[in-house]
Amino acid sequence: MTNTYGMAGKAAMKTARFGLGLAGAERGERDLGSVLKALQSHAARQRFERNALICSEGDAARTIYKIVSGTVRLCRHMADGRRHIADFLLPGDIFGLAEGGRQPFTAEAISDLSLIAYPRVQFDRMAEESALVRANLLAHLSENLAAARYHHFVLGCQNSKERVMSFLIRLAARSDVFAGDHLELPMGRQDIADHLGLTIETVSRAIGALKAEGAISLPSAHEIILNSLNHRNAVAA
Repeated sequence: MTNTYGMAGKAAMKTARFGLGLAGAERGERDLGSVLKALQSHAARQRFERNALICSEGDAARTIYKIVSGTVRLCRHMADGRRHIADFLLPGDIFGLAEGGRQPFTAEAISDLSLIAYPRVQFDRMAEESALVRANLLAHLSENLAAARYHHFVLGCQNSKERVMSFLIRLAARSDVFAGDHLELPMGRQDIADHLGLTIETVSRAIGALKAEGAISLPSAHEIILNSLNHRNAVAA
């Protein structure tokens, strides 16, 4: 890894400890974030309380959001009450750049949330005029696709314990956390279950098994320490 991305070197060193390289999404968000700075005069700070609705699936995609603090879940709700969580978004992540002009997911605040909201129409005007903006947008969408493919691999090829460990390792890498450090879990066990296609009981059993093996420690209900990197089959190659 070169110094092309400035502070990315430090993150790359940490993610390498988990068998991961610097996520392309992190590079893409950084570039797209610099583009959004040009829209600062049009931006507005928004705050949401825990479990508040930000936008609904099918809404017109009129706003681009950048997370300042807090965590967002992107989900779909079925008529029978079941829920699928496509991903969790962390501080620095950007969402709302829907390709079809409609929001593909419902976005909800997991915790108290602070966002910067940018009007989509202003961004689209910039994209029409700048090849660089279009390239950054393409990189952002491509990395979202790569993340979706990784998640498909996790759901299709791993057992429940491997899914949970893969989730924890990916969250640690995205949170810039070392092995042995405290990893905050803003989402609950039910959120993790709905993301991994498991029941909450199965998630709890998997976490208990990982603890018994010494792979993780549980200092509190919303904190985990990754102690071991021996579960390498829990990480996509």
